[in-house]
Amino acid sequence: MTTQIALPDPASTLELAAAGLQALITIGLAALCFGVWRRGREPHFGWWTVAFGIYAVRIGVIMAFLQTLNLNWLFWHQVITGWTALTLLWAAVVFSHRAKWQVWYWVLLAFPPLWGYIAVNKLDNFALAATPAVLFISGATIWTGVVLLKYRKPATRAASTLLGWSFVIWGLHHLDYPLLRAQGAWLPWGYYLDILFVLAVGSGILLLVNAELASRLQARSLELERLSRRMVGQHEEERRRLSMALHDETAQLFAAVKLQLGVVREQVAAPQAERLDRALELFDAGIRVVRHVTHDLRPALLDDLGLLPALRSLVGEFAEQHGMNVTFVAPNTLPVMSSDADLAVYRVVQEALANVSRHAAGAAAEVKVWATDAELRLTVQDHGPGLGGDDTIARAEAAGHLGIAGMRERIGALGGEVLVDSADGRGVMITARIPIREETVS
Repeated sequence: MTTQIALPDPASTLELAAAGLQALITIGLAALCFGVWRRGREPHFGWWTVAFGIYAVRIGVIMAFLQTLNLNWLFWHQVITGWTALTLLWAAVVFSHRAKWQVWYWVLLAFPPLWGYIAVNKLDNFALAATPAVLFISGATIWTGVVLLKYRKPATRAASTLLGWSFVIWGLHHLDYPLLRAQGAWLPWGYYLDILFVLAVGSGILLLVNAELASRLQARSLELERLSRRMVGQHEEERRRLSMALHDETAQLFAAVKLQLGVVREQVAAPQAERLDRALELFDAGIRVVRHVTHDLRPALLDDLGLLPALRSLVGEFAEQHGMNVTFVAPNTLPVMSSDADLAVYRVVQEALANVSRHAAGAAAEVKVWATDAELRLTVQDHGPGLGGDDTIARAEAAGHLGIAGMRERIGALGGEVLVDSADGRGVMITARIPIREETVS
């Protein structure tokens, strides 16, 4: 573009001020992209940093041209504008396709300096000089928008849609350059429109950052859930191994020793027989303890008969052992769930009843389990003195006194939640909710 357009001073001042504002906003967007790139090292944020950095340089070059009207500045303005459009396009391609650089891309990079040299130094016709460059820049910008609009992943759909339409409309806006902006018709409003496009792109990038952070958080949550489930599974497997070892080895050894002592008991005189009777009583007590520990480690009823019979047995044994009035409310059937879910429900009831014995001894309690279409619900409520408000409960949980952390770990690994509610004078209620993943009814 060899024609030099001498603008009146007031117009030049307004244009320089608008260009300076656009440069500051563009530098801010480049800094934002650079900060995001440093945190995650995602290639597309790196390329957006480069693109808006080049764009800021481009604004500085046009400001230099406006002040000097030197054609060298005009040449570099055209070159850098083309490179900015190509860098934005490349950032979009890297974002959507994880593309690798191809050799023929150098041809696209070569067009801006080649045509800029021809337009500035060889052509006197403004329309002929400006139109190919404008079409190139507009096409690259619209192409950037189309690439982003085609990127339809749900997590980043809102961000890619905003970015895509921003670039498409921005690319269409480039087409008015030969007709309006180059003739001074848009001064200084053309710069303000470009600022709006930069801000729209920045908003889309912020949405993208938020979407990617949410996606990483979800992935981390799933990873932690899998880890929690694995740890719970390993914990239960160790309990099962210990239960089998106690049942198959220790209990059998106790029974064998008791049998031998019984034989000796029949062959000794009365004074020694009384001592052996006492030893036999101790062995009976030891066997009962082993059986009780074995049952706590791995309830055989849960494996043999299912969740409801195991819970009824657990509540009945607890009430009898502690001399408490504990009622169990449940339907005749429950939805069939995984063995992990059954075991988690059993452990929650077991731990909750242990809390009742520690903090509400002698008070009545109720265990209730039922199912909705979507989830299994469980409540264990006592009518004791309570633990106070939420602050007291939080402190008790933090100190590990209620076993709530273990309950939440088990239920959380299944996608559920555990809630604790208490107040002075109205007891404690523990509520567990587990999503039902199978709908077959037993």
